[in-house]
Amino acid sequence: RELEILVIFPFTSESKRMGIIVRDTATGEITFIMKGADVVMANIVQYNDWLDEECDNMAREGYRTLVVAKKTLSLEQYDDFERRYNDAKLSITDRARLMRQVQLTLEGDMQLLCVTGVEDKLQPEVRTTLELLANAGIKVWM
Repeated sequence: RELEILVIFPFTSESKRMGIIVRDTATGEITFIMKGADVVMANIVQYNDWLDEECDNMAREGYRTLVVAKKTLSLEQYDDFERRYNDAKLSITDRARLMRQVQLTLEGDMQLLCVTGVEDKLQPEVRTTLELLANAGIKVWM
């Protein structure tokens, strides 16, 4: 399977996510794939009843979670996006904000693909401290 990269949206600390639009060269199918922090992606993916619970479980175990989602775009949707995105890229003023606004039009109602947990080696006693904070109802992001 060969994919052509159409657009890359780099990770930023403000957005806490990154994305890519690819085209399957055999079928022509265009897919927007995004990964990011669970706190951000929870508002972007279609409703499900397990994402929060699984992310909380992984966080309690000391894992940093990433959520991966996708959305299939019709050729018309992609062409419209590409036109607006290119216009934003050519703007002399407020280019980054305009590009971000166009990108945001793709986000939402995305299909949840998976949640990954990446182990970050914690200092001694951090896991116990995190568990105590969680039991006290205090949310911690690392």
